[in-house]
Amino acid sequence: MELVKRLEIYKKIEDYRKRPLIVYATSTRENVPAFMASDSVRQLIDQLDAIRESDSVDVLIHSSGGDALAAWKLMSVLRERFKHVYVLVPFMAFSAATIFALGADEIVMHPHASLGPIDPQITVPTPNGPRGFSYEDLGAFLRFISEEVGISEQAYTVALVDKIFSAVDPLQVGAAKRASELSTSVGERLLKMHLKESGGKDTARQIAENLNKSFFAHGDAVSRTRARELNLNISKDDEILEKLMWEAYLGIESYMQLKEPFNPLHQFLADPAGKASLEPLAPLVMPVNTPQPLIDQMWSSLAQQAISKANGTAVQIDFLLIHAIIDSVRTASEYYSEGKISANRTISSEVQISMLTTKGGWRCCPPTTVVPEVKAK
Repeated sequence: MELVKRLEIYKKIEDYRKRPLIVYATSTRENVPAFMASDSVRQLIDQLDAIRESDSVDVLIHSSGGDALAAWKLMSVLRERFKHVYVLVPFMAFSAATIFALGADEIVMHPHASLGPIDPQITVPTPNGPRGFSYEDLGAFLRFISEEVGISEQAYTVALVDKIFSAVDPLQVGAAKRASELSTSVGERLLKMHLKESGGKDTARQIAENLNKSFFAHGDAVSRTRARELNLNISKDDEILEKLMWEAYLGIESYMQLKEPFNPLHQFLADPAGKASLEPLAPLVMPVNTPQPLIDQMWSSLAQQAISKANGTAVQIDFLLIHAIIDSVRTASEYYSEGKISANRTISSEVQISMLTTKGGWRCCPPTTVVPEVKAK
């Protein structure tokens, strides 16, 4: 869905909520990497500068996560500008996006929406390729050894720890530990921004630790009901708002093509010129009694065709990927990458494909209409 159509939905939400709305989404499209990162802070500042009068704001977010410190910075900037911040989650706000939501006075979750654990994942190189793990994985292994296997003698435990360190560098384990502590600390700090009542400090710590340590998988979804059980400040159900939130998400989903996995070869073959360039030469079939000079001549002709095709201008197909958007009815920007896809068929009939990114980064996408300022409640 193009920007103008999305703006119409955003305006409906603003009219219903009586406060400005900012939309921040990072791509969850398969094979299109995108994460919450610090470069989005500058784009958010443009959004804040475009809001003339309001002491409160809604932020609709869709993201699988990213940098916890980026989440902290984004919410800190909002908190410096507004007295009240509300986060709307229509579908997905995992990991760092959950951390970001913890800083809101109230989280509005659609029935389809999920938050997630805030246990950080780090990636380490191994002989078999990159491997992801979290600090909690190490603790789970040691508990398995002592509680399930029944090994408690120090000598055996030390040997097992040495085995772990032969697979993972001790400094990487230390980095995982620090990342885990950072995640809990940032979550606690964000919760303290609005938990002002007596005992709020202890409540903030408990919620952050539960989100970090009480889950068995990083992708474990936290539903609206479960979020309330974890003492997060989830708003009351509101069918009208939920419908508007889902409309907004569908607009984002359509524009960023979130339901369509990105496959460079499939995109190349979808273009008629690209598909034709990869068509193999027809097999050479000759009668058994064909004279050898004629066979040699025909093979020579096929070879010339192959050489001519190889030396011709390569077919290149354009691609455009949207990695992140920050929208509102006042201004809009997106992080994009665009370039060319090329492919060729080898002598063994294997297809080799390559991508060349020619442009990318944040760019402004100004709305085509000026929308009146919404007064805060």
